[in-house]
Amino acid sequence: MPRGKPRKNPNGYGTVVKLSGQRRKPYEVRVNTRMDARYYPIYDVLGRYATREEGLIALAEYNKNPFSITDREMTFSQLYEKFYKNKYEYSGKTYSRSSMDCTKSAYGYCSILYDLTYSQLRADNFRGVLSQEVGNGKPLSHSMQEHIKTLFSQMDKFALQNDIISKSYSSFAAITVREDDTPGIPFTAEEIRTLWDNKDVPWVDSILIYIYSGWRISELIQMPAENIDLKAYTFKGGLKTAAGKNRIVPIHSKIRCFVEHRLSVNDGILFAKNSHPITAASYTKLFKKTLQNIGITTYHTPHDCRHTFTSLLDSAGVNQICIDRLIGHASGSLTARTYTHKSIEELRKAVEMI
Repeated sequence: MPRGKPRKNPNGYGTVVKLSGQRRKPYEVRVNTRMDARYYPIYDVLGRYATREEGLIALAEYNKNPFSITDREMTFSQLYEKFYKNKYEYSGKTYSRSSMDCTKSAYGYCSILYDLTYSQLRADNFRGVLSQEVGNGKPLSHSMQEHIKTLFSQMDKFALQNDIISKSYSSFAAITVREDDTPGIPFTAEEIRTLWDNKDVPWVDSILIYIYSGWRISELIQMPAENIDLKAYTFKGGLKTAAGKNRIVPIHSKIRCFVEHRLSVNDGILFAKNSHPITAASYTKLFKKTLQNIGITTYHTPHDCRHTFTSLLDSAGVNQICIDRLIGHASGSLTARTYTHKSIEELRKAVEMI
């Protein structure tokens, strides 16, 4: 072979071609990935490089683990469509409506990434989604950022499995607000008495259920009926952190009748309007209107019920481990993350101290 002439690569291996003209990166790496109608190979461009050696290295790395060049060009939105169908339509698993809605909602906040090539996204791109502001310059809530982070993680996993990316850059994007940092004003003792005095007014019972259970608004609204055990009198659910998911909260004796009644008249749906599950946004409007109807003029949000629950537990002398478990915060105690019959009864005693 004449000196300096490049060695011919094996068939199907790909090639490095020098392009004409003055170019900063003249060496184009081409790989054969498919055939045309006449069964002639069609090449895709892996990339362009400054030297032949760089191109040969890239070609060798590609042949160690070949991947679809066209898949590497998919945008964020194109990958999302494939991921969504793979998870919710083709996997054979059954997912709740709330799981699908959370995924769609999280995707809705990623519009700045829709048209960008997924394999070229880096940590700053993902951070940009999490740090965006919504309404009056406020950041996305911790809960929504959790949902978005979960979506990123699942899409990265799908992309890694399909050799679309080689590194999960979204894992380096951190949530920008602390958990439960939503400011709030707990209900006063007088306001709670007002709620009880008006318990027969429509939707007042729902506010009392929230106050005596401490769930986040979406956690209870989206809780499936099978997670509400009327024999053991427990709720089971949670949508956020590892400590918060699948946590068990005993149903306080004062609100059992409300829970039982709502499930019976709404065909197993805890919060419904016109026989249809209610959304968090719709509930918030009903919540505010209900308070006005019974004369509570202090500005409250549904999240204030959670603050009230925590405050009532603390005032009753409940220990911090029990409070953490009931509201779904991580605890330093390893045993505090394992539910047993004994621990559930301990939580029941804690709740009943209110």
